[in-house]
Amino acid sequence: MEKQVLILIVEDDLVSSQLVEVLLKRKQLPYLMAYNGREAIDIFEKHPEIDLVLLDIKLPDMSGEDVLVKMKDLRPHIPILVQTAYVFDADRIRFFELGCDDYIKKPLFKDIFYNKLSKLLKREI
Repeated sequence: MEKQVLILIVEDDLVSSQLVEVLLKRKQLPYLMAYNGREAIDIFEKHPEIDLVLLDIKLPDMSGEDVLVKMKDLRPHIPILVQTAYVFDADRIRFFELGCDDYIKKPLFKDIFYNKLSKLLKREI
């Protein structure tokens, strides 16, 4: 039997977080939720079983970019999927330079979302 994955959602926007929760529940994927950067780092440190992070870049207490760098310093092998409304090429390039593994723009489309999760988790979702 395949190991169950655990996803950390880092999202402060209620509508966006609810959408991601619905999409993950449809595929029976367990997740943890963080609503700001400090909480995200704390959860990430306390849960080594996390397999993937879905990270919003615009957070209320600290930059999502800072969260990305900190998480990659702690566990560089854990894939981080950045989700953001920022769609400029310069922003996308910067996210990859900081260590993100992939990028998805808001609003999320379920097929693209599931495809990216499958790719990063190296399994069919």
